[in-house]
Amino acid sequence: MPKNVNLFGSYLQNVSRKIQQGYRKSQMTRVVPVKAYGKTPSSSSQMALWGSDDFNYYTRKRWTGRWTRKKLYPLNYKKDFHSDALNTTIYNLRVTPSAVYSMDDAGGFDNYILRTPPQELRSATGEKMREVMYWYMRNPEVKSWGLPWKVFLRKKSRQDPEFTRYVHESKKEASGVMMAKQHAKFSPYYLPAQGYMHPARQEFMEGSVQPELNLWWRDSPALTAAFRRRLGEAKSFEEAHADHREPNSFRYGQTFGGGGKNNVSVP
Repeated sequence: MPKNVNLFGSYLQNVSRKIQQGYRKSQMTRVVPVKAYGKTPSSSSQMALWGSDDFNYYTRKRWTGRWTRKKLYPLNYKKDFHSDALNTTIYNLRVTPSAVYSMDDAGGFDNYILRTPPQELRSATGEKMREVMYWYMRNPEVKSWGLPWKVFLRKKSRQDPEFTRYVHESKKEASGVMMAKQHAKFSPYYLPAQGYMHPARQEFMEGSVQPELNLWWRDSPALTAAFRRRLGEAKSFEEAHADHREPNSFRYGQTFGGGGKNNVSVP
């Protein structure tokens, strides 16, 4: 009789039918944490903060000797973090519960990035954040600008911060102009042509008080130009697609699941 016949299906091929039927057909190997056997971090984990979590595998063996390898995806979700060391808010950063618990143990987001060693952080994004944090400590005047941290992500960008700021602001302004032109035809603000500015209206009754129109945009040429420019801008879909960071918007909850009821059908 082979040793440990109840563990490996290949040993059950030449044994009795009774032993084969008593074998558990869904035996699985234990899932070993990726850090335990020094597995190289995945590319996805380098663009987020996954902590000790990563893609993992387990093997399912059957009594016939066949085995199947299953892939496990780590639980991760997007969350916003405010960083005092970076003087900005980092939006939609993908994190795992392991990273969030480590942040609580470290005393906050900044302490987690600054004090966690690379072998525990396991993230290229976290390493870049740490470089920018230390660079901000040496250059507090640049930190006071409040620019996104990715503006100074590269070493080349940190060599000339004034030029980097100029490039960022110019691209931001050009993007705003381009978006305004792209969505101008979808603007909910409608200014009719000059010929239709005075439509037919019913005359007031004799002796009634006629209200005066408040043409506030005619007070100054600058105000008129600003008002006409605002009418040309597009702010479409503001109510249909509200920002989830605004109060009473469509997204609720700031925890692991994002909030809301699960498995509820709408009649």
